[in-house]
Amino acid sequence: MKKIPVLLYLLFLLFHMQAQQRFEPEIRTFESLDSAEHPATGQILLYGSSTMRLWKTFSQDLTGFNMVNRGFGGSEMSDAIYFFDRVVVPLQPSLILLYEGDNDISNGKKTPEQVFEDFKTFMAMVAEKLPETRVAVYSLRPSIARERLMPEQRLVNDSFKKYCQENSKKAFFIDLYETLLTESGLPNAEFLAVDKLHLNEKGYAVWTKATRDFLERNKPQ
Repeated sequence: MKKIPVLLYLLFLLFHMQAQQRFEPEIRTFESLDSAEHPATGQILLYGSSTMRLWKTFSQDLTGFNMVNRGFGGSEMSDAIYFFDRVVVPLQPSLILLYEGDNDISNGKKTPEQVFEDFKTFMAMVAEKLPETRVAVYSLRPSIARERLMPEQRLVNDSFKKYCQENSKKAFFIDLYETLLTESGLPNAEFLAVDKLHLNEKGYAVWTKATRDFLERNKPQ
């Protein structure tokens, strides 16, 4: 009987490794870009899932800040960890703007507690491999498509916020959750694309304002 948990764990690892292989083309594209263009170190790195990947106007929205976007859609916090050495470390960013955790819960494989544990692992990797780099993590954002997950999203956000308060020199929390809700506390369709999940132009205007306000207050060192 003792072998069963080990077998299940190994199967889980195999499944997750196979899932991560679907990101391989995007990661290789990032590596090719970095090899050809040699982006400057010390920039601000946008890292995370499709909310980052689909932010096509980030360079115009955040004029005055040196940015590089390495978002890959559908990713989870564990994927951000898995590709950390290949994507993040070579860029040596001064600040990482991180959005992950939303897909983790939606895919039904992780609890809010597991997402937070992965986040702490991510932060430990930053501390070990990029000791001068700071991290700002966004709150998970509400959407109509994932309205049922709002309680879990709030738990993750509370954990992120508390961690950042306790590690205020290296970690910051960008909280947009309430801003993206209606007065009745439901996800606001005004900020969402037709899929009821991703941000539309108005949604990214809110996202941009929160990001720019944060950057103005916490300019990279």
